[in-house]
Amino acid sequence: MLGLFDTDFLTQSEPSKAAYRRLISETAQLFAEALPDRPYRGKSAAELSKLVSSDFLPNPGGAPDDIEQILRSVVANSILVSHPATAAHLHCPPLQAALVAEIVISALNQSMDSFDQAPIATIVEQKMMRWLCGQAGLPATVDGTFTTGGTQSNYMGLLLARDAFVRKQWNWSVQKSGLPAAANRLRILCSEVAHFTVEKSASQLGLGTDSVVRVKVDEHFRMKSAALRDGLRDLQDQGLLPLAVVATAGTTDFGSIDPLRDVSCIAREAGSWLHVDAAYGGALLFSAAHREKIAGLELADSLTIDFHKLFWQPIPCSAFLLRDASHFDSIKLYADYLNPELHEDEGIPNLVTTSLLTSRPASNPNDRMYSGTGATP
Repeated sequence: MLGLFDTDFLTQSEPSKAAYRRLISETAQLFAEALPDRPYRGKSAAELSKLVSSDFLPNPGGAPDDIEQILRSVVANSILVSHPATAAHLHCPPLQAALVAEIVISALNQSMDSFDQAPIATIVEQKMMRWLCGQAGLPATVDGTFTTGGTQSNYMGLLLARDAFVRKQWNWSVQKSGLPAAANRLRILCSEVAHFTVEKSASQLGLGTDSVVRVKVDEHFRMKSAALRDGLRDLQDQGLLPLAVVATAGTTDFGSIDPLRDVSCIAREAGSWLHVDAAYGGALLFSAAHREKIAGLELADSLTIDFHKLFWQPIPCSAFLLRDASHFDSIKLYADYLNPELHEDEGIPNLVTTSLLTSRPASNPNDRMYSGTGATP
């Protein structure tokens, strides 16, 4: 058993560490050799299916050559995101420093839900969040969490917005009692070209896609401030309640940026939560030449920024920032084995209280390293 452990797991023994170094080196060599010389080799789904047999998983003790062949096929027939002729669909070529960081993350295999599973990784994430919130110009009351992408971040923004609005409007806890009877009066406003996850979130939040009101855009695909005011007035006339306005800083199809300051002012007047989807445009925070394009980002109640887009980080890595950390309370639950209440009194941070996920990996800290270089996205 000891021999199996030393061979198959990374331990403190010298043979184990030597095996790990060998496997990493051999895999890197295989990857470099199999890397295609074009964006994609053009095989159809049917052709790719023939490359992967139904029983492609090797039997225990199977030949290493079989495993190597599978790996080579996967590498050779994948999209080469770093090729200069690749027209990026959504994701980016990750920086080499980020690839190295991923090796450390996978080997340590920390789970970010509780301090006792990821002690220093918890501290690193907290400090990164504080730093990022500061870069975004948010106040000292902020907090945030890493998510799997813009979809989850946008969902979190609208989830917390819903709970905060319902609590303020009806003194009602959705976490405890579910949606109130009048929840069908709630509405979410966004531009005509905002991300589809606004509707997806509304559906999953029990509000339905009919609760989403699309606001007209101008010739540059930016939300019209006047149309937003008109939309809010129409809702008021109908006795409907605008729980949130979603502004976009970098739409997926056009890269357009809504007038964030105007939208913020209008949302505040209406008593609505402002969520800004800056999955793409958030990287402009670190551009001296273009930062002004997202002026007003600091006025958001919640904010989405993706690191696996213009921060050049591996998937998945997105950040969700929250202006007032107390709103995380609406998703906070305690489990004795994970985050007992006494931990808070003792100052022990358990990040499960700020995340929709329980088990989740540490996020790649290389994004801060890159942002600090002064490079301009």
